[in-house]
This record gives sequence, C-alpha cells and structure tokens, in this order.
Amino acid sequence: MNSLSTYGWTKELEEIWGSVNIPGTLPARVIADFGTSLKVATPAIITAELSGRLAHYAGREHIPKVGDWVLVRISSNNNAVIESVLPRQTEIARKVAGKQTTKQVLAANVDIAFVLLALDNDFSVDRVSRFLYQLSINAIRPVIVLNKADKVEDINAYISQLESFKLPIIATIATEGTGVAELLNFIPPGKTAVLLGSSGVGKSTLTNQLLGQEVQRTQTIRASDETGKHTTVHRELFILPGGGLLIDMPGIRELQLWGSEETLNENFDDIVALAHDCKYSSCRHGNEEGCAIQKALNDGRLKRTHYTSFLKMKSELNGLQLRTVARIKQDSAKSKRTASRRQDTDALKEQRTDINERY
Repeated sequence: MNSLSTYGWTKELEEIWGSVNIPGTLPARVIADFGTSLKVATPAIITAELSGRLAHYAGREHIPKVGDWVLVRISSNNNAVIESVLPRQTEIARKVAGKQTTKQVLAANVDIAFVLLALDNDFSVDRVSRFLYQLSINAIRPVIVLNKADKVEDINAYISQLESFKLPIIATIATEGTGVAELLNFIPPGKTAVLLGSSGVGKSTLTNQLLGQEVQRTQTIRASDETGKHTTVHRELFILPGGGLLIDMPGIRELQLWGSEETLNENFDDIVALAHDCKYSSCRHGNEEGCAIQKALNDGRLKRTHYTSFLKMKSELNGLQLRTVARIKQDSAKSKRTASRRQDTDALKEQRTDINERY
C-alpha cells in the first residue's frame, strides 16, 4: 500500500494538521472529483462526502478540489466524511464564467504546470499570457508544451513567438511519446504537476504516455478540422512511475482572470519599467510627447501583441475589481437591512413581553 508521503505529504503538512486538531479525523488527499462525490487517499483509496457544514455553509472557493489535503472522519460502518480543508499552499483559479464575481478553484497544491498548446489551430500567445498570469499569483512553476509538433513544418517559428517568456519550451508528439521523457524530468517524487490547456490539445493522450499505461480515455481526431475530441470529464490525480504526481482535468474553454492589477504589473514588469521612462508621470501612452511606450513600440523593442495582451488583461482585471467592490457594498447594505429588521423584531418582542408581564 502507498503511504501518505507518496501523495506529497510533508513534515510541514504534518505540523499544520496538528495545529488544526479536529479529534477523530485523519489527513487525506483528494485525488478525484466526480461532482457528487470525491475520491481521497488516506492512503487507502476511499470515497468521501462533504460534511453538512462544508456542503451548505462554505463558500464555493473553500469546497475541496483535486489536490487538496483534507481531514476525514471515518465512521464505524466505513462511511467517510470530509470535515475540513487544510490551508492550500498553492491553487490554480479563475473567475467563474458569466457576470458573477466569484473565484473558482480548479486544482490545489500544485508545484508545476504544463501549459499545453496544440499546433493544429490551437496556438495562441495571448492564451499563454493568461495562464502564466494565473500561475504567477501562487508561484507555480510553468513549462510551455507545444504538442502535435508533427503538424507543422517549422516549429521554430512558433518557439520564437514564446521565447520572450523565458520559460522552458518542450515540443511533444503525444501519440508517439516524443518529448515525454523531458516532461518527466520536471516532476520529481512527491511534487504535483498539472496539465492545462484547451479541449482537444492532447492532455489525456499525454497523461497516458507519462503514466506508461492507458488510464484516460481518448478519442480519434475529427476529420473536419484534424483536432482531438474533448474526452476528460473530471479532474483526477495520478501517481507517476518515478514518484511524481500528475493532475489531468477537462479542457479550459475560457480562462477568465482572477487577481489584481498589481499582480499583473509584476508579470509585465518590462512595460511598467518603460512607463516609468515616460516624460510625464500622467502619460496615457497614446500620442503624448515623450511617451516611452510608444517609442518602444515604434522601434520594435516592445512587441505590439505583448502590449495589447497587457492592456486587455488590465481592462479585465479593472472591471473585476469594480464589480467586486460593488458586490461588497451591496452585500453590506443587505446585511445592514437584515440587522435592522432583526432589531425591529426583537424590539417588538420585548414590547409584547413587557405588556404581558404588566397585564
């Protein structure tokens, strides 16, 4: 049987578990999320349900996700209930789709993230920028993976567009196992990696190659556009032959950002540095005299695609912040109205009690 250390349990986590101190519970790691139930390693693999407190009163972002370390209570009839979630060391998150200003956690306690692009109409530098921003918030190490390298004649033309990120770039052909050994070198024993990318980029095929066996169902490509069909429908953590851990999850169709403009500036420090060189501190980087940004764009030192991506993400995060502030004010006003009604009700009860005592 595997031990908890096989799933990434450390002395640091042992100390955190001891400080939480919920009698009668055991530490476990969430290794699969099927929506209505979770599979956890204690290290024995069991199915667990959420406690009533977690299911009904915890915020969406605090519900256990694959990769989380949790405290499980096992009853005499072997039913397992998750009572609490240990503080996350890292998390991969995004804003939920739509107008809601809510964070959605996709995976927890991740060390390395492989950002997959398929070279069959899936290549997008802008998408890479968005993934890298979300990963940087929690200092998760990114590695760029260009899958389906056999679909293009000159892969260097794609690599050159990504070199400014100054990150490892690995070309793979998942169906043939090309590049798999290089990926495994990035996942030492006890560390957790995750595969991120759009639907059909080859995550499931790559997972099978990394594991050395077929554990994730794959489908053949569509003849119409030569892209893979989306097959992964749930998130799951696997133990690799070398002792590393790998999370495979469904493709991310839309990565709406979750964060702040301050953290964005840390990712685009080259643009921030140029802005400091503008003649005027109030420069809006348009047609103003002495704009260092425009000068860098014109002489080619700053790529327009890079700058456009920055502006787009900045606008999105600014909108998120404004909606968050508006929601907080709305929730605060609602709480005040509820408190006021409660006070009025209590006062009325006191009056009735007083009248009854008098008569």
